Amino acid sequence: MKEIPYSVICAAQNGDTDAIALIRRHFEGYIASKCLVTYDDGDGHSCTFPDDELRYLAEAALYAAIFGFKCKEPPPDFVI
Repeated sequence: MKEIPYSVICAAQNGDTDAIALIRRHFEGYIASKCLVTYDDGDGHSCTFPDDELRYLAEAALYAAIFGFKCKEPPPDFVI
């Protein structure tokens, strides 16, 4: 999985809607894969489907994580 640049995270935290959408798209497939529910009908048949409420809660948690992230400037002696 590719990493999201620090500058995009900070831009999203400052309310940049394009940056927020980019982060959401980055995690869209992961969230969709984790929000599947399997239903067994009792006759040995099962059906897997996306749970919209679970997906909504996962996206809300993602937005909370974006706005809860602490963007700080690196120390002056920081070298990449």
